[in-house]
Formats: sequence, structure tokens, C-alpha cells
Amino acid sequence: MGVVLTSLLDPAYPPARQTIYLNVAKPAALIVIEKAGSLSPTVKEFISKELALKCLVPSLAIQDDGSLRGHMEDHIFVGQMGLKSQTPEVVIGPDSTPTLSFTSGSEGVPKGVRGRHFSLTYYFPWMAETFALSENDRFTMLSGIAHDPIQRDSFSSH
Repeated sequence: MGVVLTSLLDPAYPPARQTIYLNVAKPAALIVIEKAGSLSPTVKEFISKELALKCLVPSLAIQDDGSLRGHMEDHIFVGQMGLKSQTPEVVIGPDSTPTLSFTSGSEGVPKGVRGRHFSLTYYFPWMAETFALSENDRFTMLSGIAHDPIQRDSFSSH
């Protein structure tokens, strides 16, 4: 299996910045979260002309009951639902890189920065202990969806 990285693209960012991120990341799949906003025509054109996507989910929404709803022409998740109870055949270690963030680009084109799994898994217990969090606590995002602290927010178990 190849490298699997997760990255977030904020539709609120300028289209030129979004296309830079997409050009650097060269994703094989793209899931558009409905409540995040729409991609601009410029970004949609870049995706269709420059990327070889294997999967595109143009509008995905997580319902209150945890189910997924969206415009999934291929019903991509329907055929996968039976796999929910199986353990994926993916080996994850401290040096695995589950995330791709981007530098500010203040010195030129933004660069992709791979985040190590260890950094995230180390942070969760520290955060739970420091702020006395438990499975009963909830918190919201502390940053925009494309800013790297979102890794803490989206991958946290609390």
C-alpha cells in the first residue's frame, strides 16, 4: 500500500492558494465536506485538468446519528460498509505520516510538511491530562480547517 496522508483544504482560502496546495499534495481522492463551503470554479477547473483523482465525493455531510449523507454518484461508501468491523491491513508506527500540512508560503510557494503519528499520539494523552478531559468532554475546532492545529482537533478522541 502507498503512503496515505490526510490534508485539509479550506474553501475560504483564496483559490490560488488552494490550487498550490492541491498541486503540492497531488491527492488521489478528494472529499468535499458540505458545511465547509463550495470550491471555486478556478479550483474545480484545476482539479479536473491537473489531478488524476481516483475518487471524488463532491458533497459529504455527517448526520447527527453519525451516518453519512452526500452526493455520492458512485455510492463509494455503500460497498465498503461491510468492512466497518474488520481491522484494516495498515501498519501504523510512530514515524508513520498521517497528515500533510502546509507552511505559510511567506518565503515563496507553501511547502508540504508531513506530520508524524508520534506527534499526534503523544499530544492526546498530554492534552487529556493537562486539561482534565474525559470521554464525556467535547470541544470545538480551535482553528480554521486548513490550519495545522486542526490535526489535534480532528484526530483527538475527546
